[in-house]
Amino acid sequence: MLSQERGQSLLQAHYRKSGSSLSELDKLVRNPEFVRREVLDDLQRSLEQLQARVTSLQTKNAELETYAHMLAHDLKDPLTVLIVTSDLVADIPDLTGQEMKEYLQQIKSTAYDMSRVINNLLLFAEVTKTETLVGPVDMAAVILKVRSRLSHLIEEHQANLVLPEVWPEATGYGPWIEEVWANYISNAITHGGKPPYIVLGASAQPDGMLRFWIRDNGAGIPSETRDRLFKPFSQVNSVHTPGHGLGLSIVLRIIEKLGGKVGVESELGLGSLFFFTLPACPSSKGRNLLPALSNSSLETSYPDR
Repeated sequence: MLSQERGQSLLQAHYRKSGSSLSELDKLVRNPEFVRREVLDDLQRSLEQLQARVTSLQTKNAELETYAHMLAHDLKDPLTVLIVTSDLVADIPDLTGQEMKEYLQQIKSTAYDMSRVINNLLLFAEVTKTETLVGPVDMAAVILKVRSRLSHLIEEHQANLVLPEVWPEATGYGPWIEEVWANYISNAITHGGKPPYIVLGASAQPDGMLRFWIRDNGAGIPSETRDRLFKPFSQVNSVHTPGHGLGLSIVLRIIEKLGGKVGVESELGLGSLFFFTLPACPSSKGRNLLPALSNSSLETSYPDR
């Protein structure tokens, strides 16, 4: 049973924080039931806080374990391609110049894939731990950097990217937004039509947010798959189709940390539209805003479809 001295000691600590006087405290400690209730409440709060921390750690550990498995798969497949292709180049003595060029291109493309996976690993660690200052984002400059980074992929797939003449100014963190667009654009190229026809744009929202979107001419995504796309570390297809689930999970973390939301709209046969929202820059509200995108946007026809 809790002694009165122990109860008084705990109450002194408790009421020292609340600023109660010693005379008020003395009156309270004369009531054993009050002392017991206060001490039990204090213990209950401590237990709840401890349980919340344990639950948080368990969730993070489970995420890290899943992430490690996905990362291993995402690296294993391109590494196998590198090994097989290198063996072919070394073991076939009479390769033509064209064949050699194709094999080297495959090695280069695979190396880019592995670099992307490693960059995702570094980005995941940065977004998880880093608090960053946000400010105005020059979206045109961000897209220019992304196109330069993905130039090999754009050229390889002969992708056609259509951009707006002006971009609204959003509030965010440029390097992270660059990664979001890099993920969206690379997915649109990889999973789009042949050749990919990709339209980027932005629209104002009634709540003061800006909606940035990318539309492709791919086959579309089934509804049951769309529901799982942005789940943390969920993989849409098999582990042999890397980049979709992992990259979008990081996109989700980035945009939520910047105060926005992500999503996807898609219909089978009509392509897919991925979007994210960011707060509008206060200094540019009402300027350079494109009209809101209608729900029927996926019905837009594509050339050479």
